[in-house]
Amino acid sequence: MKLIRIEDQKYYYELTVAESLALAKCYKENGVKMFTKYPLFAHAYFNQAAKCLLSWSPIEQLDPAIEGVGTVEQMQSLLETLYLNIAACLIKQNRYEEVLHVLQYTNKQENPSAKATYRKALAQFKVKQYTEALATLERIDYANSKECVALHKQIIQSRQQEDSIYNSMVKKMFA
Repeated sequence: MKLIRIEDQKYYYELTVAESLALAKCYKENGVKMFTKYPLFAHAYFNQAAKCLLSWSPIEQLDPAIEGVGTVEQMQSLLETLYLNIAACLIKQNRYEEVLHVLQYTNKQENPSAKATYRKALAQFKVKQYTEALATLERIDYANSKECVALHKQIIQSRQQEDSIYNSMVKKMFA
């Protein structure tokens, strides 16, 4: 990819939208291959793929008549997949606050995917946002996912333990 010029914070590349999409797909596939053994390299590949797509941002304003009928939808779908993959990499690195930032797009969705919901709720749980984590899980039918059910149970238990510790501390202070 070759940057030609920058005007008013807009980047102009030699690649077309379709070529950028193809390049992003290659980066994503490399990231998928690397994820199990080398999650940091996978993270870099996923980030590169996302940058290819985001260079055409806002994607929803691209003209399907010019770019191709399915290209815009493919770009949006791939970008969501990349966000999920980046979130998985961040979870492996215990970078939960960043996971919450990456998965913010789910706030605007009526029916977020179970995978995105689980990863977001897990990150909220890890940063002790128990109420938010439960609310996130309740946005979907979490009973259909073993991981979501287990996480829900874990959140409830941790919240009860935190409440118990807090109540014990208050009793000691005022006893």
